[in-house]
Amino acid sequence: GKGTILLLGRSGTGKTICICNRMDWDRLHYAHNPSFSQLFVARSARLCRYVEETIGSQSYCTFYTFGEVLRSLQAALPAYGGNDRIFLPSQRVTFARFKRDVYGGDKSGLDPLVVWTNIRTFIKGSIEATEDPDSIMSRECYLEEVGRKRCRLSSEQREAVYDTFLRYQKYTSELSLWDDCDRVISLLRRVIHAETSDPDCYERVRKSKIYVDEIQDYLQCEIALFFHLSGPGDLFLAGDPAQSVVEGTDFRFEEIRAVGYHIAGSDRRNLIPQKPKTVNINFRSHSGILNTAAAILQCLFDVFPGSAKQLKKDRGLFRGPRPGVLHKVDSEHLAALISDKLNGAVILTHDSNASHWKRRLGYPLVYGICEAKGLEFKSVILLDFFVDLPHRLQKPWRDMLLGRTQDDFNESYPEIEARLKMLYTSVTRCIEQLFFAETATSIAGEAFVRWITTTSTKSATANTAEHQLQEALATRNNVENVETMVMTRDEWLASGLDNAEMAESGTNGDLSKQEALLERAIHCFEQAKDDAFASKARAHRSSIRFRMELPDSTDDDDEAGESIEIQAALIVEHLLT
Repeated sequence: GKGTILLLGRSGTGKTICICNRMDWDRLHYAHNPSFSQLFVARSARLCRYVEETIGSQSYCTFYTFGEVLRSLQAALPAYGGNDRIFLPSQRVTFARFKRDVYGGDKSGLDPLVVWTNIRTFIKGSIEATEDPDSIMSRECYLEEVGRKRCRLSSEQREAVYDTFLRYQKYTSELSLWDDCDRVISLLRRVIHAETSDPDCYERVRKSKIYVDEIQDYLQCEIALFFHLSGPGDLFLAGDPAQSVVEGTDFRFEEIRAVGYHIAGSDRRNLIPQKPKTVNINFRSHSGILNTAAAILQCLFDVFPGSAKQLKKDRGLFRGPRPGVLHKVDSEHLAALISDKLNGAVILTHDSNASHWKRRLGYPLVYGICEAKGLEFKSVILLDFFVDLPHRLQKPWRDMLLGRTQDDFNESYPEIEARLKMLYTSVTRCIEQLFFAETATSIAGEAFVRWITTTSTKSATANTAEHQLQEALATRNNVENVETMVMTRDEWLASGLDNAEMAESGTNGDLSKQEALLERAIHCFEQAKDDAFASKARAHRSSIRFRMELPDSTDDDDEAGESIEIQAALIVEHLLT
């Protein structure tokens, strides 16, 4: 099997299993070669562990998160020329930092996430940027050479984005800050330098085959890194463009092909796929959920053509209940519903509001939508998705859902594209039982309730097409009529272990996220009545809280140092018992 493979499929269609099967096939055919090596890459440590457990570990096979790939390259590749920069975590610019420190005075009217996405995807993270000595796409190229299918902003909007980028560049230069594009392109150049000037060093980092899951989460410069680490014909890439919800990434299949063509050259272009392979049988969700997901995708394709690759409609293997709508449900009733009938259901909400709802409901199983990407849950309540949309987007959402958009809608409100992908991602986290809950009235929320309870889909309850019925995508519910959900002890235990494993993986050193994951794990273990696991999770949480409370230095305070030693000893004792 020579040639790179790109596999596209919606959430739950078995893309990761396809990767596992391909890795097994490659082992069968190439493992006899002493130089054969494999690298599996995902953003999630949990996904890396899943694949490793599924196919088994071998000395020639590595399972790394993308962050681990970057760290290993930085350690293995010698610096040369000006590529010796040290990327300190404290100097990293995230979207939140960009929004706070750079975007604040922007008068373009564009959503800050749209600006950040264009800076990362095109101006700093494109294949054109990797070719520029300063690692930047020129203004002329961004304004005139990037096609409308690739970047859907108008000329005026692009001018505003580039002006913001210049302010951003000045800000990072003055404070010696860096972002992910800076780090990746620096490492990319070190790989290319080793490839051409230090073959022995290059062979130490090169991989015979590389497999990447959730490829829609990667920029062109990051994809170029994979191509250079293996070769143009030795990648297996899987993803779903409709789930491109990573902050600052705008993915299209054509982006991969462009990178592949650039690296392969004219003599090896046959190794780059002209068309992706697709899978469309859904093994996760039933038809009630899939019909809603398909309707959301159709909105995306109608209003933002070219925003994601259109695939065949997913087919579920079985029927199931339609989603329910809990409209204008107050938080007290919702908390009672969760503690009584829906204990174990997962709350999904905008990431910025997750901690608020966890406190308000007194319930640990609250996830941000982006945080939950790649996970699956038996029952899901999508909470206040529409109430919490920005005020300026409320009426445009209404117009889109009710079919009142104008021809320039996608240019006027480009940020809605990302929000639609978030909505789709939320819906497809669910396996069995899905609810949309809004605690207050909003223009977009009212329109969504009308849309989802009146938009029809064919019912498959009848045996023949002539007798198929039309039914709405979702039904209105009140709290009293919701059926009780039953979570078995094993399901509670599995959910607790999932959260504990994610906390153990470190979540990029974010202690507050680790603490939240452990609180969820403790809740699940308590519901499963497993005291041993609950006790271990509490001890782990104590160690996280201890690390969060550590002072920067205790050099001049012997008493504080002694207190810290005692606390640490108690935690270690608890962990070992």
